[in-house]
Amino acid sequence: MKQFVLAFGNFFFKWRDTAFSLIFLAAFFSAGIALLNPDGYNGDVLTSIAGLVLALAGQFVRAITIGYAYIKRGGLNKKIYAETLQNRGVFAHTRNPMYLGNLLLVTGAMVSINNLAFYILALPLFYFIYYSIIAAEEDFLGKKFGNDYERYKSEVRNRILPGNLSKWSATVSEMEFSWKRLIRKEHGSMVVIFGGLCLYNITKYHLRYEIPLVAFQGLWIAFACLMVFQIISEILKRTGRLAEEG
Repeated sequence: MKQFVLAFGNFFFKWRDTAFSLIFLAAFFSAGIALLNPDGYNGDVLTSIAGLVLALAGQFVRAITIGYAYIKRGGLNKKIYAETLQNRGVFAHTRNPMYLGNLLLVTGAMVSINNLAFYILALPLFYFIYYSIIAAEEDFLGKKFGNDYERYKSEVRNRILPGNLSKWSATVSEMEFSWKRLIRKEHGSMVVIFGGLCLYNITKYHLRYEIPLVAFQGLWIAFACLMVFQIISEILKRTGRLAEEG
């Protein structure tokens, strides 16, 4: 079983973006179908709000992780890779803060979709994919860093949910939050995620309740703001203005 999980995790570490994109594309094509919506429009509004709150929580976790102590663990040539161990910032409270953020984002998106098929099939699949990827990463880190990683695991026992939050102030007391790094590393994914949520909810309400597209002024404005943010961030990034000193 362990070898299957590791193989599954390594496979989806390489193909996770493609797999996730296909699943969310399927959500768009089925946006007009409400298989779990006993309260009609009001129920959809509640799930949209709940989904947004969860997604924002996930983005917040990712933001404070990157802003305080980013670690390059995005892979090399689509394979699991890490240059160093990181035990500062959020990594002092949970070993996988970025995946915690990702799980909240995915859960928020699934709640917003509000379709029984996605709750039963897609959401458990997402959770198992992330579980397998984390297991594969831990196997890689254990082999690469040996005793140092085992020591880190003994010091930070929380695999996903953060612990010792009462010590958070002490953790970051001598750290500086880097807005430049946060925007440079995160602006693209943030725009894709929340821009996609805007477009999905517009599509969902239009197809399910025949609400005219022009009626969603707030969502269209939010989407436009995200596009402007993306353009400005790219300009700043390409001109070196988001580079960190030193």
